Amino acid sequence: MAYTETLPSSFRFNTNETVDVIFSKLLVANLFKDQTFKAGVTFTDKYNERGGQIYVRKLGKTAATVKDATSAGGMDLTHTETKDTLVLIQKKDVISRSEKCYDLVESLRASGKSIDKVSEVIEEFKEGCQILWMSYLIATPAASNAVGMGGATRSASTTADTTLASLTSSILSDRKQIRAKGGQADVLIINPDMENLFLASALTPGNAFIPETNEEMLKTGKIGRLYGMSVFSSNLIGGDNTGDAANCEYIIYDHDTFALACDITGLRMVNAIDFFGSYAQIEGLCGGGVANPDLAIAKVVASDDEETA
Repeated sequence: MAYTETLPSSFRFNTNETVDVIFSKLLVANLFKDQTFKAGVTFTDKYNERGGQIYVRKLGKTAATVKDATSAGGMDLTHTETKDTLVLIQKKDVISRSEKCYDLVESLRASGKSIDKVSEVIEEFKEGCQILWMSYLIATPAASNAVGMGGATRSASTTADTTLASLTSSILSDRKQIRAKGGQADVLIINPDMENLFLASALTPGNAFIPETNEEMLKTGKIGRLYGMSVFSSNLIGGDNTGDAANCEYIIYDHDTFALACDITGLRMVNAIDFFGSYAQIEGLCGGGVANPDLAIAKVVASDDEETA
């Protein structure tokens, strides 16, 4: 009589997955952090090059010279020199992700392929990039003679907003500062609490906020427009974050001044040597920050500890 060995239906061959589990073809997206940053919309990637260090040329302003045409040399050309500086982007932040793909489990997936794990790795990598990029935007502003980029200038107001009227007033005040410096404030990123103030009063008469349709809010994260600015909601600030990110109500800026330089250095499936299967891996190298702090303002309110001190 032939002997046939069978495995128990719940046989566990590793601590993560069992061989009796059948996986669907659909991947449930990781929706924990919003995908707020989009090239050409909420940041510029026009400075990105393959080098590890990139210099961005920051042009200075020159004063207009007015002469009397009747004076000596009045019709001669005036020679000036543009006073520009170089701002450094250093691509030194590595983001990587690796997931185990067990051959036995992968063969039992409904799709029959490891693409599920590859998709998961890519989604988690994208989330990591969003978190890193927000840290660039709300980092401490760089000093005028500093090497490298910092974050947005802090708003003069640190009082928490509890009404749409006070929030709008604060935003307009910071927008005016950017306009006075020659910038175009075209992006406004707000935390979920501030989003609630906007959406709850979206139809209030006289309100300048123009909401997007429900479909567009779900597709892009853009919730509307305010005084020519695209308004995005992000759970990368406020809520359960830490430090300045937790106390940040909004960031208003000219998207051309927020520069990101990032490269995906590799995406691969590589055979494992310590188990039967492979690794799904991705790695990227990033750098970035605010090229001109005058054109980006973050409102960071006083924390509870600071208010009671």
